[in-house]
Amino acid sequence: MGHTARAARTGPGRGGLPGFAAFNRLFGYLYCMLASTAILSRPVLGGALYMIGQVTVLFSRLVLPGDFRQLPRGLRRAGLVLGMVTGILALGILLVYPFAVELPLLWLVFALACLVLLMGELAARIERSGLRRGLNWVRRRVRIAEMMLLCCGVAALILFFSQTAQTAWYLLGGYALCCIFRFISLHEVGLPPEGPQEAAWELLREDHQLAQVNAYRVFRAVMMITITALQVTMILIYTYIGTTADSLFSSLAIAFVCLVLARFLTDILLSRPLFRQKLAPSSTLLIGLSLWLLSLVAFLLHTMNSKLGWSFAALALCTVGVTMAGRALETLERDMRDVVHFVTGVSQDAALARAHQALSEYAALIGGMIALMGLMLITLMSGGSLRETGLSLTAQPLLLLPSLALVAAAIPAAFRLPLDQRVVEKTRTFLRLKENGETNIPLQKQLENLVIKVHRRRYGIKLVIFILRPFFYSKVIGADSVRLEPDTSAIFTCNHGELWGPIVTNLFIPFSFRPWVIDEIAVPEASSTYLYTNTIKRQRWIPERLKWPVTHLVSAFLQWVMRSLDSIPVYRDNPRALVGTFRETAQAMQAGDNILIFPENPNDPGQAQAGYLREGVGEFFKGFAMAAQIYYQRTGKRAQFYPIYADKKKHTLTFGRPTRYDPDFEGDEQQRIADYLRAEMLRMAGPGAGENRA
Repeated sequence: MGHTARAARTGPGRGGLPGFAAFNRLFGYLYCMLASTAILSRPVLGGALYMIGQVTVLFSRLVLPGDFRQLPRGLRRAGLVLGMVTGILALGILLVYPFAVELPLLWLVFALACLVLLMGELAARIERSGLRRGLNWVRRRVRIAEMMLLCCGVAALILFFSQTAQTAWYLLGGYALCCIFRFISLHEVGLPPEGPQEAAWELLREDHQLAQVNAYRVFRAVMMITITALQVTMILIYTYIGTTADSLFSSLAIAFVCLVLARFLTDILLSRPLFRQKLAPSSTLLIGLSLWLLSLVAFLLHTMNSKLGWSFAALALCTVGVTMAGRALETLERDMRDVVHFVTGVSQDAALARAHQALSEYAALIGGMIALMGLMLITLMSGGSLRETGLSLTAQPLLLLPSLALVAAAIPAAFRLPLDQRVVEKTRTFLRLKENGETNIPLQKQLENLVIKVHRRRYGIKLVIFILRPFFYSKVIGADSVRLEPDTSAIFTCNHGELWGPIVTNLFIPFSFRPWVIDEIAVPEASSTYLYTNTIKRQRWIPERLKWPVTHLVSAFLQWVMRSLDSIPVYRDNPRALVGTFRETAQAMQAGDNILIFPENPNDPGQAQAGYLREGVGEFFKGFAMAAQIYYQRTGKRAQFYPIYADKKKHTLTFGRPTRYDPDFEGDEQQRIADYLRAEMLRMAGPGAGENRA
């Protein structure tokens, strides 16, 4: 097998999340519930025995030499303590519970659970061994099929010697289905991450520099909380459905179909361009976690009333949320490799994949232990069947409260993720420049602020934009003709239209940018006085005694908006401070940011009265074009200027034909750019726009 093909089958992302987070393994759990029902009439017991085997396999890695031994000491200690508690409870089931049922039947269910686990592990090992040895797909599948036939033969011997023929055929058919589902899911199995182990364990050390990187620290926390919550959620939801249904087989079959169908449809939805290109992985993660939380709340509310139909609906919604969260984490894991490369200065892909695999499987272990505790609680208190006296039907859904708490904890952690599409693209741009032997100090400093330091995404401003859009609706025209160059920043210019232009451009321009804002609004010290003098003071409906309090309240909100938009203050009446405006603008453009400018002169002598025009286009300052000149001097790149006309009457936002900064122009280049952009806006505004001075 070639290196490219081999690399494609290694590391996280191929098999999704580990343990029960891989949905195909749920079928083994469901089979053990069915087997326990058929043999002992206690579905939860079979699931608990299966989970004991699953957790034992993972827990052994905490105490035996291997990947888990290299985890941070705090994680290992927590896992060991939780594992000992779980082990004591499991021992209680295996030693005390036999007094309630026939001992041979209990061990028969346990043997079937172990046989399911063994079949799944052997299939994965044969697949990985074949990949390492370069065997083709057919030879690998033949060997796996031979192993599965052998396991079916062992299961047949156990069942036909201990059960009636009807029960034996029933359970053997279920075991064969387990083999088929595992066979189908083998495409998700890949080789373990390659690379030196020491490098992976170095990344996990608590004193490593990555421990101080906010973006990576938050990602790791979200990943582990999400995987842990997933383990608890899926197991206990299926357990509840299995223990409350009149027909166990049909109910679990419906539940499994709901899960598979919901996951399939969600994958199709996430592959659409609207989600793949427009929605950042961190936003997808938040949506998924929110749907997940909503489904758990719905499950708790409706299942307490024994409405099984609502349970299926909640399961489908939960699967949608879980799938979205899982896909987002896979994408974020790949993006995080670029972040680590930026921080450490070297590519750590293989080591990071191994470290993340260890952390994911550890989180799966913790989630499995929590789920197992819930199962054992049900088993010991109710005999494994809610139809007997013991744990009430009303109380059992409350076992999902740990999952609810974990998902609720993951949401605020996800809000702290600073990675969006803009940051990811800038990180890749910086790494590409570095590979070519180039450097970009402004971009490096900006990424350090965004990735290493505590920097949170401004979700609040997105909510404000979402709320305001219906009130200021404007149709965007010509945006599809805008051709932004990957390595060159652009400058958007728009008419003011009093406040209409600044509002609708920030609401509807489909490109990222940093806006110029006059210092009277952008600078906190000046904004209150400016707002009071020019706006609040004139509002007769506001009582005099309330005008200053209202001013301070509006000013505080406005300052939050300016920070969220990452605005650049413009000092029109302070030439010395204006130099700082151009310096910050040039640095932003060097870092890959586009700029939005409103170049109209509100004090133009040709106007009937001072102020920005309500309609049409006023005269332009020409000095704004100096930003492109400084950008060219620093980078040698010629920025494009895109004119935009905001029409309040027609509710349109129209993009015009661009012009490019020309350092070889013999005349006044700033004036040429200003004249061109104004003429283009007047063309878009229509006849008579240039004469409007009212």
